[in-house]
Formats: sequence, structure tokens, C-alpha cells
Amino acid sequence: MRKKRGLFFKNPVFVSGMLGFAGIILFSVGCAAPNAQKRIAAFSTALSIATTNTTDAFETVDQKFYCTKVALLVNNYDEKGFNPNTEMHFLAGQDLETREQLFKGLQRYAQKLADIMSDTQMKEFDAETKAFGKSLQKLRENDAFKNINDGASQANINAFVTAVDVVGCFFIDYKREKGVREIVADMKQPIENICNALVSDIGQPMDKTGIGGFGLRNQSWIQYEIMLKEHISYIDHHKDKFDPVTKAEAIARLPAIVEEQYKADLTLKATQDALKKLRMTHDELVKSFDKTCPTLENLIAELIDEGKRIGKFYKSLAKE
Repeated sequence: MRKKRGLFFKNPVFVSGMLGFAGIILFSVGCAAPNAQKRIAAFSTALSIATTNTTDAFETVDQKFYCTKVALLVNNYDEKGFNPNTEMHFLAGQDLETREQLFKGLQRYAQKLADIMSDTQMKEFDAETKAFGKSLQKLRENDAFKNINDGASQANINAFVTAVDVVGCFFIDYKREKGVREIVADMKQPIENICNALVSDIGQPMDKTGIGGFGLRNQSWIQYEIMLKEHISYIDHHKDKFDPVTKAEAIARLPAIVEEQYKADLTLKATQDALKKLRMTHDELVKSFDKTCPTLENLIAELIDEGKRIGKFYKSLAKE
């Protein structure tokens, strides 16, 4: 007996079941992918804000270092004059450039995750991105790169160097063989190690006895101490020459310096906390493809909100 072709497809129960199954598949793919794409794009935005603020942190402290040096010059010019060889910046050009290159590496990594998730299904990265990856790997060759983890244990230094190398390799060797979930899982430890190094680089201020400080926060704290001392000296030397209004304005600047010192340190600490939260957020990023992932979404939202608040402070300092 010849079998009847199409028998199953004429069965309404079978057809209904198949359509329902197909609908489930389409629903899961159609809903999960757009949500994942949106979450990863939001993570890219949050990371960009966090790294931009970290760049601003170093630039702001360097700017305040310059202002402190100028105050010293003004107060001591009659006795010491001006030495053109005086170091006027806390960070040499290469120190800032190296850190900025590292921050750009993190930003580009997150952006590429978003690109991979987008409608443009790239097979591999372009030549410019690969060249950037090679330049990132070459950072290890300059002394400024070594200064980022200055004072850390050899194990932490090695972990940091390896992490930057892995991020560089990602830009150079990427081919569309792995999905974003697998990439994020592979990059979990390198991103953690880089964030840890940057948190350490920002450091902590000295304690009340004047010891235990290191990194950017310590430098910032010391600069305000010097600025306060020099401003008091300036007032003492000129108080007999000030008119009442000028004298009042000069004295009113003293508590303002102290207040700014504390605000600057709190903002630097907030920048550190944002880097820690960035590390935690990246750890959660593998859950982007889950139907619900409230922890990830909350972390991203917090990073963006806190990042905007931190950014406002750095912008306000830059205007002074």
C-alpha cells in the first residue's frame, strides 16, 4: 500500500502543535536577543562613563598639582625666583597617555561587544581595530605602564600585564567563532585584573598621622594641604595691604579649600567604587541572554547614574 503523502500536515492537532512550538521558538529568540542587545549596549554606555570619569580623575589631580606649583611660585618668587626646569605636572605626558590608552581599550572592548550584537554581523574586526590591539600590547614596553601598578605584588603586576595582553589579543585575533556570552566569560578574569589595577592606582589618602597613603588620592590630599598652607602664607604676607573686601574674600577661601579637599577625595573614592561596580557588572554580563536579569540591569543603571554625578564634579573643578 502506498503511503499518503502530507497526512500529518492535514491533521489539525498536529498543525496546531507545530505552530505553537514554532511560536515558542520565535518568542524566545525574538525576545531574548533584543533584550541582550539592549543590555550590552547599556553596559557599553556605563563603561564609557566610568572610564571617562577615571580619565578625568587623573587629569583633574594633575591640573590641581599645576595650580599648587603656581601658588608656590607666586609666594616664593622674591626669594627663589623661577626655575624653568621645575616639574609643574604630577603626571608626565606619557603617564596620562598610557592610562588614556588603557581606558580606550576598555571602552572599545565594550563597544565591540555591542557591535557584535548589532544587526551588522561582522566576521572579524577591521585593520584599524587590530592595529589598536597591537598598540595596547606594546604598552608594557614603556615605564609609564609599569607605574600604574607601582608597589603592587609581583603576582598582581603579572596578572595586570597578562590582562592587558589578552584584551589586545581580542582586538587582533577576533573572528566570529564565539558568541558574546563566550567572549564575556573568557574576558572575565582579564577585566577583573585591569579594574583591580586601576582601583589600586587611585589608591588612598594618608591617615591622620601622615602615613599609609599612596596613589592618586594621596597626591590629591597632599596638594590641598600645600594649597591651604600657601594660601595662609599669602594672607599673612599681604593682610596689611588688603582692603576689607579683598581680605574677607581671601580668608573665606580657606574653608573652601578644606571643603574641596574632602569633596575631591570622596569623588576619587566614588570613582574607585565605580570601577569595582564595573568589575561586578561585567561578571554579570553573561546573564544578558537570560529572560530576566535584575541584578545586571540594576548594576548598569547605578553605574550610569553614579557616573553622571561623578562627572559633574570633575567638570565643576575644571572650571575653577
